Amino acid sequence: MKAEPMPDIVEMIDDDVDLFGDRVPSEPVREPRGNSPRWVGPVAAAALLALVGYNVVSSAISADPQTKTGPNGIKPEYFVADPPAGFDIYLAEDRSQDSAPAADFAANGTAQLWATVDATATTGSWFVVSQGTHHTTGRNSYRTIVDGFEVVIEHDPASRQSRLSFTKDGSPLEITAFGWVDRQLIRLVRSVSIESSAIHFSNLFFTSDHHRIIDADPASALFGEPVSRVGYSTAVPPVLAEHFTVTVAADRTTDRAAVTRFALTGVSPLTLGDRSAIVGRSSADPTMSVVQWNDGKRLITVDGNLDPVRLSAIAETIHQDSASAVRKQLGSTRAIRALQTPPDTIASGMLADGWAWAIQVSVAPTLDNDAGGYLWWIAQPGDSIRPSEIRPSLPAGAPTIETMVEHGRTYVLAKVPRSMTGAELHIHPTGLTTTVSPLFDVDPKFADEFTATVFDEPVPFTAQLVDRSGTTVAFWPPP
Repeated sequence: MKAEPMPDIVEMIDDDVDLFGDRVPSEPVREPRGNSPRWVGPVAAAALLALVGYNVVSSAISADPQTKTGPNGIKPEYFVADPPAGFDIYLAEDRSQDSAPAADFAANGTAQLWATVDATATTGSWFVVSQGTHHTTGRNSYRTIVDGFEVVIEHDPASRQSRLSFTKDGSPLEITAFGWVDRQLIRLVRSVSIESSAIHFSNLFFTSDHHRIIDADPASALFGEPVSRVGYSTAVPPVLAEHFTVTVAADRTTDRAAVTRFALTGVSPLTLGDRSAIVGRSSADPTMSVVQWNDGKRLITVDGNLDPVRLSAIAETIHQDSASAVRKQLGSTRAIRALQTPPDTIASGMLADGWAWAIQVSVAPTLDNDAGGYLWWIAQPGDSIRPSEIRPSLPAGAPTIETMVEHGRTYVLAKVPRSMTGAELHIHPTGLTTTVSPLFDVDPKFADEFTATVFDEPVPFTAQLVDRSGTTVAFWPPP
């Protein structure tokens, strides 16, 4: 089975729509996404922005984590950095039994990686089926129904990976794939299931050229089995700033080379004093660099949204420290700059399910404190005071259409420069009536005009921005 459509193996989506098909991926978008998906991602970090009043994040350090034992007898010891100027510790977490860390330290669930011969993270074709991982973000997504259950299909322009999430027979599953088109992935969704806590396939159509590589999800297995971590950032939440994290873990991976081949790109050897390390970029999020080494009993990973050279220099300073010393550094962390501008409402209403919805926008802060784009604020079911979902937008200054799937709703968010006053957003949901929404001036201080809408029907769709002359200036999905 090749990674392009082949009539003898293809089953079409129920509505016979393949939104993304064989289209060439759009130019990568450098979209901040927080730390590795197994930690606090952009959703959690952004929600934290609204909930903690932009104060420094408190720690989950136990009284004496070194008295507890983690996987493979690895104690939750803290490794810290001598950070560059402007970076402060914003969190420290451990796996000690009497603490309550926010992170899910047991993110490695049942998983299988299948790939073509000589495939890598960015060549050939491959897929990972996993249970208990959380890599989907909801960005650039749509929903469809497959055999009676809902599937969210996400395409990430930066990594060129497809990510699907769904619940089948009571088991939540995710598929991450490279080199596959949507209709092939739908066939994979129909085939896979969890039986007696193991992954099974009712149809092994992909085995004509895909082979089972490892029983692990590379994006999670890269970090081993974490016992502690310390995070540094120039602002809270880290998703809007420069940040890096030092993770200490046990390593039970039997094929570290395979994990590295699919989890990282541009890998090269690195010498850190008397330690041999590797440095590369995350294949799931190319904005993130990774430095990693094994000190003989622990796997230590430094990852952050810094370039590999800067991150390597930070890795040279990594050393062990006590919980009390880390706590002291947390206590002395300065107050970090927060959002200065409250959000403005773009659109709001009530869906057929009886829940209200609202979408707002605000200027996003940047490292130099100038406006560097926008933040979408999305009210979810049950939000009573302020929206709980906050996501960075695509860069300002050009017409853009963004989509997001959250809590069984599909959101479509659009903006155009003020010079395109009179533009409209046209949304064409499969089997439903086309909607047309004008873009309007939300706030005179914004350089763009906005519109947004939401629908709860789980159907694929297309969208376009049309200027006042009738010319289409942006498509979704991108051609």
